[in-house]
Amino acid sequence: MTDADSVLGAMRRHRSIRDFGPEPVPDEHTERAVEAAQCAATSSWIQAYQLLQVIDPAERAALAELAGGQPQVERAGAFFILSGDTRRHRLLARREGAPYANSAELFVLATVDASLFAQNLTLAFESMGYGTCYIGGIRNRLAEVDRLLELPEGVYPLFGLCVGVPASDPGTRPRLPARAIWSQGRYPSDAEVMASADAFDERSAAYYEQRGAPGRNWSGGVWRKFRRPLRPDLRGFYDSKGASFD
Repeated sequence: MTDADSVLGAMRRHRSIRDFGPEPVPDEHTERAVEAAQCAATSSWIQAYQLLQVIDPAERAALAELAGGQPQVERAGAFFILSGDTRRHRLLARREGAPYANSAELFVLATVDASLFAQNLTLAFESMGYGTCYIGGIRNRLAEVDRLLELPEGVYPLFGLCVGVPASDPGTRPRLPARAIWSQGRYPSDAEVMASADAFDERSAAYYEQRGAPGRNWSGGVWRKFRRPLRPDLRGFYDSKGASFD
């Protein structure tokens, strides 16, 4: 097997693990994964992210509840909060007596940097045999998460990450065909988008039926999810942490 085959195979095996064994993740494993993850692209070398490992059991129990009652937050071998981090930049500017020209672009840069780092981090952990699960549910009650962890201005918590030894394997979910999300020259027409969604519904319906949920498909889950505003208080929260959307 070539190096490319090994890496691509690891990427294709990704699945969200929610059932973890009791084994902790050693710090030396986390450090190796973080060092590899830091090789992700970062805009202008600003490295606008922070990885906070939550180690207090009571805090992890509270976060599990704040995330919507997700027990894996409490039970995984390790749990992290990934944040876009502009705090370092603000402090550097303050030390020099220079202005910090805040803008929506800086929030986007921090969000993109943190997301690229996070994807590298999960791949690193998974290559070491661990399972992972992103926890977007921390944004359900983000102000309470922020108070619990005492995060300073300029740090924008985005999502959590469970890491640990899988106790069971749910398998991988199918994805849209590559040609459905890869276009050349121009964006596909509405008819082409809908045709690819309809074709994928057949595949996703079979996936659900195999797992004891007949009658479901991918598009149904999508339109139901987006029929009402999601977490409408997020802008106000990020404003309160020093983000700008101007």
